[in-house]
Amino acid sequence: MENEQDTSKCLGELERCYSTLQYFRTLIDSYLYEPSTMALFETKAYLKDKIGKLAAANETLLNYLKRTNELLPDQYQSVNFHIEETVALESDVMEYTHKTRKSIKTLIQ
Repeated sequence: MENEQDTSKCLGELERCYSTLQYFRTLIDSYLYEPSTMALFETKAYLKDKIGKLAAANETLLNYLKRTNELLPDQYQSVNFHIEETVALESDVMEYTHKTRKSIKTLIQ
């Protein structure tokens, strides 16, 4: 019974991560956050790559958990690591959006 609860909890967390990653992808691709310097272009490329890799890992983990009710310690650890990576990515995305806003304000003035 506990394993089923862990599996459904992990599924819920991964679905939230999926939504968060889709939001980040939309945010990064938004014209409001277009890079204006080479460093920002590189940061945007890095973030898009990281989002893509995390989205692929998320899909793999989700498919595994949907196919089986058995949550092995390795998969549980992978889910937790994935959640931590998504949270860490959030601060990078927010920093990027802050920098692009700041550079847009500088260009306007």
